[in-house]
Amino acid sequence: MSTKVTMQDIADALGFSRNTVSKAINNTGVISPATKELILKKAAEMGYRNISGAGIISDPAQVGRTAEPNSRDKKVIAMLASTIVSGSHFAVTTLDRMQQVLSHHGYSLAFYRITPDELREQRLPGSINLESTAAIFCMELFDYDYCKMLSGLNIPLLLIDSPNSLPDREPLSADILLMENKLGIYYLVSKIAKNGKKSVGFVGDMMYCRSFFERGSACISAAAINGLLPAERYFIPPFRSAPTPKKELDYTNYTDDLFDALNELPELPEVFVCANDFIAIHLISALRRMGIRCPEDILVMGFDDSPESRFHTPSLTTVHIHTQTMGDIAAEMILGRIAEPDRKIRTVYSKTELILRQSTEMEG
Repeated sequence: MSTKVTMQDIADALGFSRNTVSKAINNTGVISPATKELILKKAAEMGYRNISGAGIISDPAQVGRTAEPNSRDKKVIAMLASTIVSGSHFAVTTLDRMQQVLSHHGYSLAFYRITPDELREQRLPGSINLESTAAIFCMELFDYDYCKMLSGLNIPLLLIDSPNSLPDREPLSADILLMENKLGIYYLVSKIAKNGKKSVGFVGDMMYCRSFFERGSACISAAAINGLLPAERYFIPPFRSAPTPKKELDYTNYTDDLFDALNELPELPEVFVCANDFIAIHLISALRRMGIRCPEDILVMGFDDSPESRFHTPSLTTVHIHTQTMGDIAAEMILGRIAEPDRKIRTVYSKTELILRQSTEMEG
């Protein structure tokens, strides 16, 4: 005698929740068409008898004949970026780990660089094939309008870092993975305040991406909490030309740019927190040109723990991003979204670690 098939049996067979299966079978709630078709097809194959209310043919031979391929039949995961990630230590090592994990699950990665024209016109690369694409993830792609276009494709989408979440912007329908951006800055500012420092500034464009915004915000709030002078008076944007995510960062003449900006400040702070290590290294060069030494005269902190931060003179205090962990989490988020497309959108933070080095050494 055959055992009656239940919704939980179908959920277990597909790796979905029972709630998702119930939505498809009972035709209630919000669920993507592809997920609904997949569940109904599996229900018919397993002999589940109560699917007439969903309005789908219950003959296993007929179910799904006209449906689009579901994400479980697609084996390509597309990475989109607006810059060449080979120059980013964080991106390269994170991608390497993601590729290992996703390959183990039978997926291959396809890499696409978004051109300025494609960004402006909100177009996908001509070579991308959505019929074979199970999911999309973006690496260092911070154009809000473009990411919003991607979120409307009804394809699982992960943003590794993201455009800024401003009050007038509609939240993006995408999972977001970020590194923890604030705690290391809070700790350092608290430390320098206890050692008698009275001022701290931030170097970086807070509007460039969400991580830069969180790092700049942490500098502002840490200064206020510790009774330092308002950090905003010492802020320096990275480029006088106000770059946008559609324009690649060009560090060729960056030291010159920072030299001019430093000379325009009424006074210099005792400490600078920088949005990343490369900004910090160029800042130290600009300070040297002014005859100002680090750390003897001004302390400087970076972010990312790039290889350059360790070998620079002085070695750079920075925040280490656990890139292997980021890769594991990113792969898990993508696989989870493929398995259950209608689950709630998630924003996940990966732990970071403050690394104290010579550039913030204080006497006493």
